[in-house]
Amino acid sequence: MQISYLRHALLWPCVLALSACAIDPGLSDRKDIIEKGITEQTPLVTPTKSASAMREGLACMDRMLAAEQVPATLIAVKSIPDPSGLFSTGTKEMLITAISRMSRTSQAFRVVDYEVDALKQDTVQTMTSLLLNNGQIELRKPQIYISGAISFGDKTVVSKRRSIGVSTANTDTGYSWDVLGSVVGLDLHLGDMNSRTLYPGLDSANELVVATGGKGVEIGGRATGLPKHIYRMGVQYEVAADNNQGAGAAVRLLVDLAAIELVGKWAKIPYWQCIDYEQNHPEFKRQMRAWYEEQTATDRINLAQRVLQAQGVWSGPVDGNDSTALRNALATYQASLDMTPVGTVNFETYTGLLRNYVGMSAEDKLASSYSPQSNELKLREHALPMNEPAHNGLTVALLGQKEPRLQIGNSVVLRIAPARSGFLYCYYKDAANVVSQIYPNPQQQAVVAQGNMGLMVPDVSQSNSFLIETARAGTEQVYCAMTAKPLTGRVPAALTNAKLEPLVGVTTIETVQQQVQAQEGVIAQSTLQWEVEGPVVLAPAVPEKTPRRGKRS
Repeated sequence: MQISYLRHALLWPCVLALSACAIDPGLSDRKDIIEKGITEQTPLVTPTKSASAMREGLACMDRMLAAEQVPATLIAVKSIPDPSGLFSTGTKEMLITAISRMSRTSQAFRVVDYEVDALKQDTVQTMTSLLLNNGQIELRKPQIYISGAISFGDKTVVSKRRSIGVSTANTDTGYSWDVLGSVVGLDLHLGDMNSRTLYPGLDSANELVVATGGKGVEIGGRATGLPKHIYRMGVQYEVAADNNQGAGAAVRLLVDLAAIELVGKWAKIPYWQCIDYEQNHPEFKRQMRAWYEEQTATDRINLAQRVLQAQGVWSGPVDGNDSTALRNALATYQASLDMTPVGTVNFETYTGLLRNYVGMSAEDKLASSYSPQSNELKLREHALPMNEPAHNGLTVALLGQKEPRLQIGNSVVLRIAPARSGFLYCYYKDAANVVSQIYPNPQQQAVVAQGNMGLMVPDVSQSNSFLIETARAGTEQVYCAMTAKPLTGRVPAALTNAKLEPLVGVTTIETVQQQVQAQEGVIAQSTLQWEVEGPVVLAPAVPEKTPRRGKRS
């Protein structure tokens, strides 16, 4: 026994040594594990823009606000609490995002971001408080504000369950099906900051049902006829599928809808024209997904080339071949539509490419001449809303002025919105025939302008912004051009120096326009003209003569 114990004692160090060798990998193995871990932790899909079915509705509102020349307005957003505690969502941040998307080209709203709760202040808010106390920052007062809350959240308002099972001596089978529905409501209001009063009628109250459900199949069997000394054998098999509609997406949809309602009522525009978009329909998305999965990568690239070519974004061949140039064109197109600019035809991009060619019929069926097997793309009737801009368009307008008419001493603020990304140049001629380049300028030096993203020239929201004021009566004009390549080195240096100085020897916009048009790669051009009227002089009123009383005789 002692020898046996001794042998075991001598064997243990060897076992431990072998175990250590097996557990401790070599340098190359450890490196492989680390690199593989980094690879495996990467998400399996590319990100997509977080947006509800109201994305197109928000873009439609943006274009409508721009068309109506709604002036820039400062707005504040209060915290949007959830008394029910059922939905852990950043509702306030969703609302700010919706307001921002309605202001991309119109520049209609700017959110004043300030937190008064000391427990919620971050680094920026803390620094803001210090700078305010020292007089180094000026906090602009908002004109209106939004308040509200997730008014209620009712769980399991609707519940449906079904189950059926069959059992025999040797088998058990069962099937179950259930659907549960919860309701979430959102109430928002618009108020006047000067009086802290809520505008009557400028409110939004909507609710949405969020459903969860599942299906399951169970099959079981037992073996019989075995000898008594052998235990019975059994097999159990279960298949289940659960679907859970996201509460976050439901809240975002309610927030976007409420933002459209509030802004539309406040600006007095027909906002309802932007809500009923066919692309919101679930059947539309299901069919798009089915088509997307049926097509090969080559088919998707071919589709992208054809659509981008029709929109003037792609000038290369339509051959279904991937290339760096195509990826750059796709990224530009995606950024212009506020998609994630991945440069590939993902499902988000595929849906955007087909939105003008596929729609829903009155019977909630897909109505389209397009199919994955067809090579023909035909715009469906009424595919574009009335306020949809041209794909290569460049909008230039006087901010806050519906009529092209100003008075002496008025400020000139231009709202410029390109439909595509490119290099932007703008020139201004005053009533004295002095021509100057106003964009880019020393305070706005970014030559590249993003598609479907408006900008103000000058940017009066900046404290150190320059001003353009009308000085004499007459005709004034502005000319803007969007090019695919920078004009630097291809036109006279005075046209690209961006110094807000008069162009020597140039007295007409047409001279600048001829220089730009002679260059290759001009995407879009736009000219705006207005009249400057002198002050209206009113003749002094002639006082009425008081009748004189005569003397009695």
